[in-house]
Amino acid sequence: MTKRGITVKISIRNKITIIILVLILTAVTTLGLMIYGNAKEILIEDMKFKNYNTLSNIDDYFLKNFMESMEYVIQYWSQDENIINYKNKPNQPKMVTDIPDHFYPVASQWKGFIAANPDVAWIYLGVEEDGSLLLSPIDPKMPEEYDCRERDWYISAVENDGKIVWTEPYLDAGDSGEVVVTVAKAIKKGEDLVGVVAIDIKLNKFSEIIKNLILGDDGYLMLMSNDGDIYAHPDKNMLLNNIGEEGWLQEVLLNDSGTDLYASTEEKDIIISYLTVPETGWKFVGMAKIDIEEMLTPIRNQVVIIAFISTVITLILGLILSGVITKPVEQMMQVINKISKGKMGVRTDIRTRDEFRVLGTKFNEMLQEIEGLLEERNMHVQELTKKNQEIMVQNEEIMAFSEETEAMNEELASLLDEVRRNYLSTVKALANSIEANDEYTRGHCERVRDIAMSIARIMNFPQFDIDNLEFASLLHDIGKIGIPSEILNKVGKLSVEEYEIVKKHPGIAFRILEDIEFLKESREIIYQHHERVDGKGYPHHLTEKDISLSAKILAVADAYDAMTSVRPYREVPFTKEEAMEELQKRKGTQFDSKVVDTFVSILTQEEILINTSMNEYSS
Repeated sequence: MTKRGITVKISIRNKITIIILVLILTAVTTLGLMIYGNAKEILIEDMKFKNYNTLSNIDDYFLKNFMESMEYVIQYWSQDENIINYKNKPNQPKMVTDIPDHFYPVASQWKGFIAANPDVAWIYLGVEEDGSLLLSPIDPKMPEEYDCRERDWYISAVENDGKIVWTEPYLDAGDSGEVVVTVAKAIKKGEDLVGVVAIDIKLNKFSEIIKNLILGDDGYLMLMSNDGDIYAHPDKNMLLNNIGEEGWLQEVLLNDSGTDLYASTEEKDIIISYLTVPETGWKFVGMAKIDIEEMLTPIRNQVVIIAFISTVITLILGLILSGVITKPVEQMMQVINKISKGKMGVRTDIRTRDEFRVLGTKFNEMLQEIEGLLEERNMHVQELTKKNQEIMVQNEEIMAFSEETEAMNEELASLLDEVRRNYLSTVKALANSIEANDEYTRGHCERVRDIAMSIARIMNFPQFDIDNLEFASLLHDIGKIGIPSEILNKVGKLSVEEYEIVKKHPGIAFRILEDIEFLKESREIIYQHHERVDGKGYPHHLTEKDISLSAKILAVADAYDAMTSVRPYREVPFTKEEAMEELQKRKGTQFDSKVVDTFVSILTQEEILINTSMNEYSS
């Protein structure tokens, strides 16, 4: 009887515990899988969005900027009177390896352009009158029977009357061995076709543009035709190879733009973003490898921790509940067993609303008189035991919640640090676009950033203001993207009209950055960094009280680096001492006195180093 009773007690209690445990684990597991799946989808979509956005920014600030600059040169020469009015002299022979005397002024200017742009192979005029090719620089290896009117670039430009056209890559007609891309435009005088002006660009230039640009941790960029021929790739051995058999390529060729995730046979999957270059119809493609499982590891670990904590809590609750349910039976069996052995002084404490309570009441009435005091004591002991158990359970729950909160705080700090690194990476990518447009300021933005950071830290700027000033320093000249290269790189003093154009670059920068929310404060600093404390600056002639302190710091840093660097208008830079003297002369008029004094004190302390190495100008 006793063994059978014990067997029944253990069986019921175990069943109740297992049922509760299974129910809770099922709910926790289902919820965990849903959270994990949703997190994976959100992560993939976020990576795809960032990848495409980065590709689009690179296209806007590097590839498109270069192609537009080449089109600008073609457009400029298509309006030149010497070319519009060009005619062969009487009895002038057909030319492909020489230039007629009356075309030397134009050819001389072209020669200077080629010298300044080593990625341009040739600039030339194809003459409709006799098929001559007036080429700069002259290529003596050109075949004498060459007739420009039979070339694809010439035919395409004539067929697209008035439009600038781009060709597919091809091998140059001479013996140079260069693979080039031609941009050309037909020239007319009235209704008469004069010829076609064109530029040959070395195909390697497009690879040079993209090879140092960053796409994710280990991604890369490529430029290809609609047939899958590679025109630009970080690996020069891939140039002009056809990858038409790649499984992902068909989706890229069928659509203008998009982003897709492709499973890879390697450890990492690949996010492929692509867009179409409007001028040529080529595809600009970015490929970034991602390890989704590694990125989801923190979330997966979090789900496992929650499941484990839920299991422990469920097990404890199951044991407590099963004990409560089976307690009346246990008590009755224990009392009966003791009474059967002649042990008096025991009683039951059954509080259920069923038959057990009735039975227990009747039984206890026989012992009530002699065990009253003992019953009262037992009740107090049981209540204290129950309260202690509840306190222990609550303490375990609090400890578990504290550990979970600490883990979430660490994850949040990591995410915030990653966001700042992404912001800084985006700003550096934008800053690189400045140097692509102005060869004389290479490294200028980085040096200005270093100087501005040193001043701001000495002046006890809070970290938030230091971050905004850092972004502004890196991007302060981004507005020069909108200034023609021939003005930026002009040797000698600018004309009044040219200087007025240059003065527009703070406003251009303000408009370029106006939709980037995290650069809101930095944009205002950039907008004011050419204002003067005496109100004679630009663009709004602000006075000292209206100019932010960050903009005043940026103005001093920008001026110092400009004075100590080689520029088109100054081949011999100032020494550090000469630049310090010039800053002292201009404080209170052009520059803020406190900022100048702070910077001069930094320069005179040998233990504080600033990276202000000068640019080297090469003609």
